[in-house]
Amino acid sequence: MLHSSRKPMAEPGAKARVPRRGYGGRSAEELLLERRQRLMAAGLTLFCTLGFQHTRIDAICAEAKVTPRHFYEQFDTREALLLAIYEQVVAHARSQVQAALQTPGLMPTELINEAIRAFVRAYTDDARHARLACVEVVGVSADMARRRRAVIHEFAGLIEAYANAMAQSGLLPKRDYGLSCLAMVGAVNELMCEWLMGDTPPSVPALTDELLSMFAALILGARALLPEA
Repeated sequence: MLHSSRKPMAEPGAKARVPRRGYGGRSAEELLLERRQRLMAAGLTLFCTLGFQHTRIDAICAEAKVTPRHFYEQFDTREALLLAIYEQVVAHARSQVQAALQTPGLMPTELINEAIRAFVRAYTDDARHARLACVEVVGVSADMARRRRAVIHEFAGLIEAYANAMAQSGLLPKRDYGLSCLAMVGAVNELMCEWLMGDTPPSVPALTDELLSMFAALILGARALLPEA
């Protein structure tokens, strides 16, 4: 039986698949990733200097050295870019906190103290992270507010898990620590805002010490509720 060397004809109406071309020795996928990274870097800089509400897409494109077409290949709106940067900032903080919570040889209260220090460093080593997460994402939209609330509850949940572990071991009374831990994360956000925008902002060590003192007060206050106390 003879086999034809001719390629089969495309089905009627089907578009021919044209591989996307790269440039300068890089694939199209690599170029897309590079443009996305440049747009996110530009967004982080401009959102934290001009403010989200005052940053135009053309300014972001100029900072990133891409065209508006390239912007819309990656993001539908400015808010979509803001959300992507916010997720990146949160992921960095989360990884730092989780690493601190894995420190060997520490008691639960010591682990939480290390986690608080790690969180503060994650936001203050680059002040843009603190500004974007604590200032620029506020009041943008209902969707952004829901995401921000979810992040706050996530970090509060980390602290609550260790408070519950201490309660199970008898170091703390058994009670619902959810609201207390949520208040702790809220305090972190407000002190970050004071560090960013206060007339006499606290230093990072002073901010860290204050948060550690607040958590110690939370733990000591809860211990006072134990029957033997």
